[in-house]
Amino acid sequence: MKHRSPFVLLFCSLAFVASAQQTSVLFIGNSYTYVNDLPNTLRQLALSLGDTMTVASSAPGGYTLFQHSTYAPTLTAIQSQPWDYVVLQEQSQLGALPLAATTTELGAAALVEAIEENWECTYPVFYMTWGRQNGDAQNCANFPFMCTYNGMQQGLRSNYIALAEQSDGYAAPVGAAWKVVRDTQPGINLYDADGSHPSPAGTYLAACVFYCTLYQESCVGATFNGAIDATTAALLRGIASATVLDEPLTWNLDAPNGTSALLDGAEVGPDWITLIHNGQGTHLWTCTNGQSFTTGTVTFTFETSDTYYVTHTYNDPCGNSDTVMLTFNIVLGVDELEAAKQYKVFSGTPGFLEIRGARGGEMLTLHDAQGRVVQQERLSGTTHRIACSAGLHMWRISDERGNLRSGSVVVR
Repeated sequence: MKHRSPFVLLFCSLAFVASAQQTSVLFIGNSYTYVNDLPNTLRQLALSLGDTMTVASSAPGGYTLFQHSTYAPTLTAIQSQPWDYVVLQEQSQLGALPLAATTTELGAAALVEAIEENWECTYPVFYMTWGRQNGDAQNCANFPFMCTYNGMQQGLRSNYIALAEQSDGYAAPVGAAWKVVRDTQPGINLYDADGSHPSPAGTYLAACVFYCTLYQESCVGATFNGAIDATTAALLRGIASATVLDEPLTWNLDAPNGTSALLDGAEVGPDWITLIHNGQGTHLWTCTNGQSFTTGTVTFTFETSDTYYVTHTYNDPCGNSDTVMLTFNIVLGVDELEAAKQYKVFSGTPGFLEIRGARGGEMLTLHDAQGRVVQQERLSGTTHRIACSAGLHMWRISDERGNLRSGSVVVR
């Protein structure tokens, strides 16, 4: 995406109206967000429908989600208040390429984590952009589907829906509505002269889609037409409303905001286990050994070797609740924390687990956050690498002499 200006952070706000509930939206993206001022266009559209909204953005030209994940102004904007929604927009070409070939998933995951750490009731919203007017010549040779608008648009649609589902967020289907306009209203030009960036009509369409996505209501009654004529604006409002509201499940609009009682971390000792959940709500932990706790981080101690069950109920600040039961096989008499130091178990590459320090012949057992065995493998050599699903795993290594080592690892 070409750089249009050094624009980085724009805050647009509306004076507080005591009788109305404010909705706050932070946009994280690049020039597809700041050209024609999408955030403020959305704010004015919402106001014409009787809804007050505060908006802000971090949108340096050409930025990717991965760049945003370590960009100080973006992280500061996320932390500036408890947002209702944070919109995530990938660089226009990168967002259409296969996820396995890009940093899109890593950037999105890191940003969603930062968003949830700031306020776990915030919904991430993935801004599905549109295919370039005549396809993407730069990526055409390596990815033939990018040679045409339709191929690029299908890549964007698939990726943004996948990102929304992975993150328990919404997909704002701007690109899907864009295609409807191209197919049914060819006289409406949604593109700037470069065939990539939005025209005023394109930005207005995007604002309409965002209104329908965030409020899950039609925007056909809006009186704000932006910089386009009233007839065109009315057509775009109708297409945006139908695109979003006719297929709400496709855009993941029924998704809860990721409330989960699963662990964020764990530590294991010779006769104890510490369980960690970073949720900002209330907790209740109970174990079949009789111990119970109400804090986010808890330590259970054990007097006998046995199988123990821990139940964790978590109530988040948004009014949602989740309960999980965890299973732990405790073997006393082995200082697993000390013994485990000879092994290095880590995830250096997304989707893979690496084990260093083995002599060969040991058995590796992986448990998920609920204590279920998900994988077993015999180690060979001093370095071993295996494919592994993403998430928190508890690992246990046993050698031929019966010595046990254990710990936990997060696979990206």
